[in-house]
Amino acid sequence: MIDSLGFHADRDLDTELATLNREINALTGQIAIGNFHSPESAWNTSAQLTNVQSRAARLAEELAAEQAELDRLAAAIRTVGDPDLGFIAYVVFGPAALPVPPLYEVRVIERAGGYTVPDLVRRRVAAEDVVETQRELLAAVVKRGGHADVWGHTIRDYRTQVTAY
Repeated sequence: MIDSLGFHADRDLDTELATLNREINALTGQIAIGNFHSPESAWNTSAQLTNVQSRAARLAEELAAEQAELDRLAAAIRTVGDPDLGFIAYVVFGPAALPVPPLYEVRVIERAGGYTVPDLVRRRVAAEDVVETQRELLAAVVKRGGHADVWGHTIRDYRTQVTAY
C-alpha cells in the first residue's frame, strides 16, 4: 500500500523476520559465551531471548498466512492462462475476474476522521461470514474500554468497510 505521501506503508515481513533471527543468533551466542557481569544480566539476556523468539514465532505465522494468500491469488491468476493477462484482469476487474471465490477484508472506520480504528481489521473473511464479522467488530468498538468509550463516541460514529480481494 502507498500512503498519501507516497511512502510504502506495508510491512516487509521477510526483513523483519530476518532481523529477529539475527538478534536470536546474537543473543544465543552471548548466552553460550556466558561472560556476564552479574546474574541479573544473564537473566535479562535469557528473558530477552525468550521474548525475541516468541515475536519471531508470531511473525513467522503471519508471514505464512500472507504467503498462502499470495499463493492463492497466484494460482488463480495462472488458471486464467497467461499470468500477465490474468494479473491485468485482476487489477482492472477485481477478484470477480478470477476463478476463485473472493475473500474479504472488513475494517471499522470512524465517520468523522475517516481513519481505520486500530486493531479492528479482519482479513481473509469468507463471504458467508462478512455480516457476522461486521457485527463483531462494531460490538468491539463500543464495548467498555473500547475506542468509542475512550473517545466519547457512539456506534453511529463508526462504519464498516468491506473490500473483496
